[in-house]
Amino acid sequence: MKPFLFYTKYMLAMLVLMELSACKKQLDALSPHNVNFEEQQFSSPNGYTKATIGNYTGLYSAYETPWFNISEYRGNNVKIIDVTSTNSNANTQNIDAFNYTNSESKDFGLSNAFWFASYKALLGVNLVLKNVSATETNPVILQAKAENLFLRAFINFNLLRVYGRPYYQSPETNPGIPLILEPLSLSSTPPARASVKDSYTQIINDLNQSIASFKTKGANSFASKYAAFALLSRVYLYMSGTLTQANVSNAKLAIQAADSVVTNGGYKLLQANAYASYYLASNQGNTETIWAVNHEASTTSLPILLMQPQGTYVGLYSTGQVKPSPDLLGLLQSGDLRKNFYYTDIYPGNTTDLFSTGKFLYRYFNGVNGVYYSYAPFHHLRLAEVYLNRAEAKVKNGDDAGALSDLNVIHQRAGLQPLSGLAGQALFNAILLERRLELAFEGHNSYDYFRNGLPMVRNYNSFNSPALTINPTDPKVVMRISQDVLIENPNMVQNPQ
Repeated sequence: MKPFLFYTKYMLAMLVLMELSACKKQLDALSPHNVNFEEQQFSSPNGYTKATIGNYTGLYSAYETPWFNISEYRGNNVKIIDVTSTNSNANTQNIDAFNYTNSESKDFGLSNAFWFASYKALLGVNLVLKNVSATETNPVILQAKAENLFLRAFINFNLLRVYGRPYYQSPETNPGIPLILEPLSLSSTPPARASVKDSYTQIINDLNQSIASFKTKGANSFASKYAAFALLSRVYLYMSGTLTQANVSNAKLAIQAADSVVTNGGYKLLQANAYASYYLASNQGNTETIWAVNHEASTTSLPILLMQPQGTYVGLYSTGQVKPSPDLLGLLQSGDLRKNFYYTDIYPGNTTDLFSTGKFLYRYFNGVNGVYYSYAPFHHLRLAEVYLNRAEAKVKNGDDAGALSDLNVIHQRAGLQPLSGLAGQALFNAILLERRLELAFEGHNSYDYFRNGLPMVRNYNSFNSPALTINPTDPKVVMRISQDVLIENPNMVQNPQ
């Protein structure tokens, strides 16, 4: 099925029906429903709610695994230790982003999978939004509008991070992403890529509209006004330039959005033992998580990649193909509670790569039959990031004291002594280090370097991959667009490599 040519009423009906059936256990207190045609689906407020629930399922396994691979593997937090054969398409795909090969073939990379999953998720989002009247006053329908605007902004922003160059690099002329804001028909002209600047403008517009439309705040498996503010703080931070060439206006806007979350959101940072056990429970009821997608074992393969055996070593140890890098682990100080997020593997006869991340865990509930129950939520937005967003924006805005205060909120929460006497470049470096330690394995690492005009330096070998340095102006910073998309869309411009 082609990414731009499946926008028909029948396919939407089937998509929502199938996805609701798949998601009924993952989202809070929901039940599946039947969808026939667009007119019936949106004939009542409840239909908007059910369609919106179905749209969240676009962020399950088909989306989050390639998203994680493309985002986290391109940094220096991971080390790949077990790829049995680069002749296997699956293994080649797995290391494509890690090696910065950035293949445009769906057989050798995950760009095609991520692109397709993104626009598939946007299918249902845009159809809900199309059916909301500009004069709508029903609070249930307005809530659905708000959540779908948030989802569209979230999906488009991730697409822009993957395929668009950093904002400080000529955003008016660099190509961003196709902005699809309504369902396309089979006869629609495939859209061209908007500029990076226009892509950011649309994302911000969607988030601001969603903030104005939210009526309720439910469990953190669902979007909320403060999830939109949190994402807005991230978006403006990406637009805030480098430390030496800061965009102060956007830095101030990042601070304002973060202030709304910290002051009014009602979230609280977990402390002490509760923080050390952060990733051992589901996201529901967690006071720090702003928005997460909660998984069962059937809906995510991330725990397999990160902690379960595959390939040559099955039966010999309990570990995954992807390990925390020695560089990352070496940065954790004695007494840092974040050491609890990594655990020792059963890895006979080996004295290196002993640790795996515990941020995505399968939990056994039936050892006899080998059945898994997985908490494994993907924490897309949490309060700790918002503090660090605000700290970075403040240092770029010249507020060193405020930046240091926000940094110490996260640094001391990790069980460490407060930092003092930092300003300017030294303070900025400390904030980026804290982001790396706090947000490891959550899809931020490489972007934090490139958007700040810094190289991504990997100072260690990994399986058959040598150490490497990728500069922020290197064409390889952005992924190649899938060949399939280029073939079907003559208006699409490829990223150079």
